[in-house]
Amino acid sequence: MKGLKTLLSILQLSIITSCSTEIIGPAGLDGRDGLDGINGETAFVFEYEVDFTSPDYQQFLEYQDDFQALESDVTLVYFLWEIEENGTEIWRPLPMTLFLQQGILQYSFDFTRNDVSVFMEANFPLNSLGANLTDDWIIRVVVVPGLFGTNGRYLAPVNYNNYNNVKEYYNLQPTKMAKNGYKKNLE
Repeated sequence: MKGLKTLLSILQLSIITSCSTEIIGPAGLDGRDGLDGINGETAFVFEYEVDFTSPDYQQFLEYQDDFQALESDVTLVYFLWEIEENGTEIWRPLPMTLFLQQGILQYSFDFTRNDVSVFMEANFPLNSLGANLTDDWIIRVVVVPGLFGTNGRYLAPVNYNNYNNVKEYYNLQPTKMAKNGYKKNLE
């Protein structure tokens, strides 16, 4: 009987001890939920109207003075292709390739933390192009927050080739420069 009492006492003591002991695991990664005082992901959008002119057919688009992208940020560039009668804007991502009678024409871009360079390249002389291919382009530049990964892989939460998906995901509210019925005439 004495052995049974001892066994019950040990069992009771271990139950009480296990209930009062707090086990702390390893610290997890910081989240981007805003609860730690830091806002979540924010994208920035800038809108420009440009003409591509001889001799270089290139435009440098500087960000506003009070903005500087982070080293890990990524920049996307879109051309306004048309605005349907109901007001729906159609945006096309760069780089964009057109197959013309003269040859192959490509609109492309590169970027730094301070600006974006949008340019034209072709396998024929660019000075043979009409104003419909060089003038009055409305461009949206979207600076998207990036995160340098540790395993070299990152699955994008949004389809960056579709401006409307990017606009919705980052809740972008740019100003409108074009009117309903706008359509870039490339003929």
